Amino acid sequence: MNDALTWQKSFASAVFSQEDDIVIPGLGGPISAAVATAIYRNNVLEGFSEGLKNIYGAIFLLIGEDCFREISYAYCRAIPSLSGDRNAYGDRLPAFLARHPLTRSLAYLPDMARLEWASHEAYLAADHAVDNGLHASVRLVESDYPLMALWQLCRHPDTEETLDLDTLGGDRVLIARPQEDVLMRGVSVGEASWYRALLDKQSPDQAAAAARMTEHGCDPRLYWEFAVHTGLLVKRH
Repeated sequence: MNDALTWQKSFASAVFSQEDDIVIPGLGGPISAAVATAIYRNNVLEGFSEGLKNIYGAIFLLIGEDCFREISYAYCRAIPSLSGDRNAYGDRLPAFLARHPLTRSLAYLPDMARLEWASHEAYLAADHAVDNGLHASVRLVESDYPLMALWQLCRHPDTEETLDLDTLGGDRVLIARPQEDVLMRGVSVGEASWYRALLDKQSPDQAAAAARMTEHGCDPRLYWEFAVHTGLLVKRH
C-alpha cells in the first residue's frame, strides 16, 4: 500500500511538474519516458483547462486565450483536483485570480468569476426546495462592480460598446435555475437582503423584515410574488 501511495505521489508530481527532466516513473514502450510524460502532462492540463473554460467563459473572453491558458495551468498545478467529478473542480479560481500576477490588478475579475461559479452551481443544483421553501439552486452574488453589464458584454463580444467601470455602480445579482435554464438578474438592495436572509435559512417573514431594514419603503410582497411565480420559492402550508 505504501509503495502504491509513493508511486501515485510521484506520478502526480511528474504530471504537474514544469521540469522536463521529471518523468512519470515506470514508463516503458517505444517512446522515451520524457516524451510520454510530456504528452500525458499536456493532455491532463489541457483537459482541466478546457473544463475551466466551459465554466468560466466570460473570464476567458475578458483576459484572452493565452492568459487564460497560463492561469488555468497554474491553477491546476497549485490546486489539483481531489474529485473524480470534473464539474466539482474550479471553485477556488476566483480567489486564485485575485492573487495571480497576471490578473490581480483586474479587481473586478474575482467577482466576475464568483458570478460564473454561482451560475455553474445553480445549473447543477438539485431540483428541490430547502426547509424555508427556497429553491436549492438560488445564489446571490454582490459586488462593487457592474457584473451584469460585464456579463452582457461577454455574451455579445462583437459589440463596440465599452464600459467605464469607474462610473458604473456595483451589482447584486440573483442566480437560480428554477426550470431548465439559469436565471440571472440584478436586484435591488432590499431584494438582495430578502434573498440573503432566505439563504441564511430564515423564514420569509424574517426575510421581509431584513429587506425593510436595508431599503425603506420596499415591498417584500413583490419579491415573494416573483419568487413564487418563477419557482424560486415554494409555498409552505
